[in-house]
Amino acid sequence: MSRRPPKSPQSRPARPLFAPLQLLFGLAASALAALAWGALPPRFRAAYAGLDAELPALTRWVFEHSWLPWLLPVAVMALWLAAPRPYRDRWACRFGTTAALAAIAVLVVALYLPMFGRAAAL
Repeated sequence: MSRRPPKSPQSRPARPLFAPLQLLFGLAASALAALAWGALPPRFRAAYAGLDAELPALTRWVFEHSWLPWLLPVAVMALWLAAPRPYRDRWACRFGTTAALAAIAVLVVALYLPMFGRAAAL
């Protein structure tokens, strides 16, 4: 005969309907990426102004569209509003952090691409 513990009527605590920390984390991550896109390209543009070489297309695109990541926090809020209620906080957090990491990765590659091209030419 096996001995099993009695089952409780509630196996795990109920999830809260609103987890503001997850939403705030997604918003903060996307806002940080937008701040990086706003602050770094002008400094690199000044550094690359002295170079006679033409900038790669990705770098020019980042210089011209430095306003674009400011749409990320708006997209996080839109996803939060459109998602089903039990999942929206988690989805907003995951989307905000993933989009922020992707935006920063594109920014780093775009800003350092001219240096890599210049080093390969030497």
